[in-house]
Amino acid sequence: MRTENSPTCCHSRQKPISSQPLDTDSYASAIRDLNGLQTNYSIVQMVRASGGRMNEYSIPEFEAFMEKIGYKVEDLDRLNIIHVTGTKGKGSTCAFVSSIMQQIDSPHRLKVGLFTSPHLIEARERIQINGKPISKELFTKYFYETYNRLKSPTPPLRKVSPTSPDMPMYFRFLNLMAVRTFLSEGVDVAVMEVGVGGQYDSTNAVRKPVVCGIASLGLDHQSSLGSTIESVAWHKAGIIKDNVPAFTVPQEDAAIEVIRSRAAERNAPVAIAEPLPVGKYQLGIPGDHQRINAALAEALCREWIRVKMPNVDAAKVDSWVTDGICQASWPGRSQTFVSPRHQNLTWHVDGAHTVESMTACAKWFAGERANSSFKCVLLFNAAHERSFKDLLQTLKKHAGEGEFVEAIFCPNITNRADSQNSTVHKDEKLTQQHESARIWTELSGNTATKVLPSINAAVDYVNSKYGSDSSAETHVLATGSLHLVGGVLDAAKGSI
Repeated sequence: MRTENSPTCCHSRQKPISSQPLDTDSYASAIRDLNGLQTNYSIVQMVRASGGRMNEYSIPEFEAFMEKIGYKVEDLDRLNIIHVTGTKGKGSTCAFVSSIMQQIDSPHRLKVGLFTSPHLIEARERIQINGKPISKELFTKYFYETYNRLKSPTPPLRKVSPTSPDMPMYFRFLNLMAVRTFLSEGVDVAVMEVGVGGQYDSTNAVRKPVVCGIASLGLDHQSSLGSTIESVAWHKAGIIKDNVPAFTVPQEDAAIEVIRSRAAERNAPVAIAEPLPVGKYQLGIPGDHQRINAALAEALCREWIRVKMPNVDAAKVDSWVTDGICQASWPGRSQTFVSPRHQNLTWHVDGAHTVESMTACAKWFAGERANSSFKCVLLFNAAHERSFKDLLQTLKKHAGEGEFVEAIFCPNITNRADSQNSTVHKDEKLTQQHESARIWTELSGNTATKVLPSINAAVDYVNSKYGSDSSAETHVLATGSLHLVGGVLDAAKGSI
């Protein structure tokens, strides 16, 4: 029985589908069919060339897909959503939020859903319940329940425009699947991370989130979001809803002005969460910059609790926040591990892929190697559309004293089916990697560079060259892309 302090959630279940699955023999078959939904590189380029205008159909198309699998958009309100966007730190913010919400144990422990992207090793990482990726069995179950309904001729799909697709692409599909999973599993709260932007992102189909958050902003995905901070802020602030409180962090004045303007249009209050003072909480996710993300997460969770659990004891809330921030984890961000094969090899991995996040990553690594004499090696790759020169310049500027004895460059190619990516240009000549090596030599004066054809080859090279000398301690920084970091975690560690 619910008390007045309980979240107002509804856990009614959808009726199971009666049609037989097409091929549900394994998680591997689900990943195969999921990869078939990836957008072809040429289509990605067409969308970029259009300035993102094609994305205006994204939300109405998503609503039509929801209808196709048996839901109405109003069903999203049952998930008591915390919606988070941003350029840098939105994933970490969501991890802090999820961790804090998992501490709530009055009058019962909450079941917390998390939808995030991209994944590092396995696609099921994108859909989590209580801080853990759903099992391969559950992933396969909900994948085919969603997939088969979409493939079924009945009911017919409502077409938003003559060019609307018959099937959602990769991200939208997983968004749909997450909704089905969370509703079927009866989560009390869903933490939803925006994929790209906000205004036209499929996660923005939610009409009544409990609270919205905007993490640090910067220039990224410029072909879709524009090349000014004002344009980026306009897209990100698109997640703000009528009369729904929103929180952000300190931003450039121009960005704050846009956020406040868009919020005013919706009569939504906006508050700024200032970075946590040093030492206020022990941060489960390392890095000084995480004080910003943890502060935003705290504000979002306290607002959710205020709305859904208005009479809860303040001391309990303080305890939940303290424990949640301390226990949070977010693999692939400011993460350090010792190689299980070579004890003299330490890996530092961070998925920084913007100038702002690379600044934070470089400063974090500078702190890791301060006052130490071990050798440092760089493993780098940036996604094709990003300025790898700007990222390398930023890394060189902030990574601290001492040189990298070698810099290794490779494309984001791995041996795992979960990591197949048809949205990027296949460059067999490794043109970008050779150009990155040239730029690094120009910036650092170091000619010790190596270009390799895959992440697995790069990890094997590091193990062979630096792991074999057990007397020499070597630290490797892998950064520039979350896809690179995921491949490194898989190849060098075997898990996240």
